[in-house]
Amino acid sequence: MKLKALRKVPSAPVGASVRDQVRGYRAREHRRVVYLMIMVVIIVALAIYSATIETMTISYDEVLEILRKAITGTPYDSRMEEVKASIILDRSMPRTVAAILVGMSLAISGAMMQSITRNPLTDSYTIGISSAAMLGVTIGIVFNVCIIPGLSGDSGSIVNAFIFALIPSAAITLIASFKKMSPTMMVLIGIGIMYMFNAFSTFIKFNADPDALQEIYEWGIGTLSTVIGWSFAIPLIAGTVIILIVGMILANHINVLASGDSMAKALGVRPVKTRVICFIAISVATGICVCYTGTIGFVGLVAPHIARLFVGSDNKILIPTSAILGAFMILGADILVRVIPGGLPAGVITALIGAPIFLYILYKQRKNAAF
Repeated sequence: MKLKALRKVPSAPVGASVRDQVRGYRAREHRRVVYLMIMVVIIVALAIYSATIETMTISYDEVLEILRKAITGTPYDSRMEEVKASIILDRSMPRTVAAILVGMSLAISGAMMQSITRNPLTDSYTIGISSAAMLGVTIGIVFNVCIIPGLSGDSGSIVNAFIFALIPSAAITLIASFKKMSPTMMVLIGIGIMYMFNAFSTFIKFNADPDALQEIYEWGIGTLSTVIGWSFAIPLIAGTVIILIVGMILANHINVLASGDSMAKALGVRPVKTRVICFIAISVATGICVCYTGTIGFVGLVAPHIARLFVGSDNKILIPTSAILGAFMILGADILVRVIPGGLPAGVITALIGAPIFLYILYKQRKNAAF
């Protein structure tokens, strides 16, 4: 009787199951596109709003009108409008664009680092980039010395920061060319380099004068107040484009690395080569960012985790989503800095927001930790 009853239960058609899977996949893709569009709209709205936060009262409508006239080449109606246009186009918008580009670069770098190392607690600073850049800035500020002869002052410090930021990636690449390394070993080497550069920076700062220490301190926290004018635009755009292109081209390879090196080799992916290319791109993009804004932390760590909640772990969609969230985080932090009295650096705001999320990530990972 039971066998007869079981025979009467109709089985689900195979075609229907496939159609359900296709519909589910399309629904997920649709939701991902909607999330991205909503976040882009929010960032554009925040970018326009940030231009209104100035010493001179400028309304939202005035910003839109000035931007329209600047794009179309329409002359301004009054001297006052020209003054407001100068404030918006030469001071507010450069800072806003810098916040967006830095947020995108750091978030993409963090997403790639977490994927290629299979470690959710890493970001682009983990391999020692920020510490190396800090040493370069410290040398430039304290001794007024630049690696490239003829440069000094702010330009010399920026060049020092960028060149020193490339040293950790070069060291990891050199070691990897002689010996095969696991992702964990790469991260540990980066951490060792980080502590070494921190020690050198501390040694130099020990006998520095108070004015130099103040400048180094402000740079180390991370701020967008130093972004004045459009001179930063080309380097930051170049760094963001490089990391985005490398991330999207290698997205499938990075996805495969999540399954382990053995599986990656079986599928024709060279794990060490892929990681080295990613490390170089991450170092270049992050090095350019820290040259202009200092070390703004937690964005590369937190943004990818938030992005995964919305779009999953596929790097083809995770990377652009992380970029948009990173831009939102730094732009939002900079707006709070400019609204809240006291002139806090943006790095303080991102740390206040990112630290609790970081602790939550540690809590979620407690079962995987071995003590």
